[in-house]
Amino acid sequence: MHTTHRFAAAAVILALLLSFQLVFAMPRAGAATSFPDTQPEKGVAISKGKGWPSHLRFLSGPNGGQWFTMGDPIAEILTRHVVPTSARIGGGVENIASINSKRGDIGFSLTCFMGASQSGEKEYQDIALDNIAILASVYPQVLYFLLRKDFADKNGIIDVESLLRLKAPVRFASLKPGTASKFTLDMLFKYGYDTSFDDLRKQGWNIAFNNYAETADNFVSGEIDCFGYTAGTVVPLILTMEEHTSIVVLPIERKVLDLMQEKFNTRTYTIKPGVYSGVQTPVNTLGDYTCLLVRKDFPDDLVFEIAKALWENREIVSDIIIDFGMLSPETAIPPGLPMHPGALAFWQTVAKKQQ
Repeated sequence: MHTTHRFAAAAVILALLLSFQLVFAMPRAGAATSFPDTQPEKGVAISKGKGWPSHLRFLSGPNGGQWFTMGDPIAEILTRHVVPTSARIGGGVENIASINSKRGDIGFSLTCFMGASQSGEKEYQDIALDNIAILASVYPQVLYFLLRKDFADKNGIIDVESLLRLKAPVRFASLKPGTASKFTLDMLFKYGYDTSFDDLRKQGWNIAFNNYAETADNFVSGEIDCFGYTAGTVVPLILTMEEHTSIVVLPIERKVLDLMQEKFNTRTYTIKPGVYSGVQTPVNTLGDYTCLLVRKDFPDDLVFEIAKALWENREIVSDIIIDFGMLSPETAIPPGLPMHPGALAFWQTVAKKQQ
């Protein structure tokens, strides 16, 4: 691709990513005490409960992704309604370790990590959950295998299995180790297809790990063939990439999806036609849930107020990332996973009021 064309593609992707990084200028306030039936007007300072920290650290995701984009507005909501909060870059796996060791307080992750830790597989036993609890299950997380259409047509690739069988040069990219994307792909390749990144390199694959912006730019400019990563149900980055190149979204075979669900408590997610131009028929892929984690040792009333602030101000976040609008008391409590008592009390209270 000519240099000028490459710079143009990069500018488009960069403009999209920068447009996500909005910062809300909301006044700070104090926090509330245990489980009140009524609350003061928004923005009015109220007293802190016993054992509350003076500051919260919110862990988002890799630069440029949906989790990263939601970090600042969520921190501003909690600053205004609960406790002063700062947002910090993180990753799905890193956030678990940071919260568990008290280097972070709240953050995004995936429910499948907890399923992996409970699977009995030795490689996942070091996922420490001693001080981890669920604040809320928020929205479905989807594993995307984005393949350039010209590459798919040339090589007869129709699904993930046919892609992984290809013993020819494939330029594949994903996000860096420590992210939900890299973890999920490692798990899927090993237990779903009996392969690995090392095995694929031996087949002639060229594999790179980078950030969203650089990878999307390389995909659009024709420097990589496949981009595999997890994201939400409507991904602005994919929509923008489709404006500049033709993309195929590869399905995962039913037998693999069933195996992963049985072993790791994942789900099957169906990408329906109409969301992306590259999806003309329903595409089944690996599904999971983006969840919010919180320190288990936090007071119940603090966690209640955190959940309440996010619920009552969810439109601020969903105006930026539409998937956050899926937050609901019906799906906030994931079955079989450790829920913080304060969060459980809040979501049960909301569900009861809505009956």
